Amino acid sequence: MKLFYTPGTCSLAPIIVAEWLDIKLDLRKVDLQNPGDYFLSINPLGSVPVLEMNNGEYKTQVDAILQYFCALNPEGKLVGKGIFEWFDIDRWIAFLTGDFHPAFAVWFNPGRYTTEDDEQSIAAVKAAAENRIHRVSRVLEDQVGDTEHIVLGRRTLVDAYAYAMVRWIDFLVGGLDPYPNLRRFMTHMQEDPHVQRSLIRESGG
Repeated sequence: MKLFYTPGTCSLAPIIVAEWLDIKLDLRKVDLQNPGDYFLSINPLGSVPVLEMNNGEYKTQVDAILQYFCALNPEGKLVGKGIFEWFDIDRWIAFLTGDFHPAFAVWFNPGRYTTEDDEQSIAAVKAAAENRIHRVSRVLEDQVGDTEHIVLGRRTLVDAYAYAMVRWIDFLVGGLDPYPNLRRFMTHMQEDPHVQRSLIRESGG
């Protein structure tokens, strides 16, 4: 399978999960500033990741790709063992997709969220986005608690998904300083050799 990805984005998550589950991926880097006609033909939204299946079909949406990988190798134990564990995993996937990621989407691209193009208007949008980032980050901070994982107190696909996005907090003033639990989570992830290999692969190394 081929995974179209862009360094620094949430497309790192499926690379990590594939490493954990020993799933072979052919990585194809995409420049989101200039994705090209071919990439836009397979994903008109111009976003990553995109998974090219072995049968030639293209699949999008990072959370769906992560769950597909886990279905390919259920022995990897990155998902829930019962309905209530699945519920917790699904709700934190939904939180990351519906609350955490959108806050950063506004911060990274404030011009998309105002019809004004003056510096003051852009700064106001970015400030509002930063407030939202801290609000959702505090929720995730509390969820991690005194563990090293996002949910269930063990490694799941949610850890990979969160790691790919929590690193964006370092772009803010103070970085992870207000979030000691998230810092501990990130340190734990960064010590994982599979995550280290994933970061090397993401960088093109």
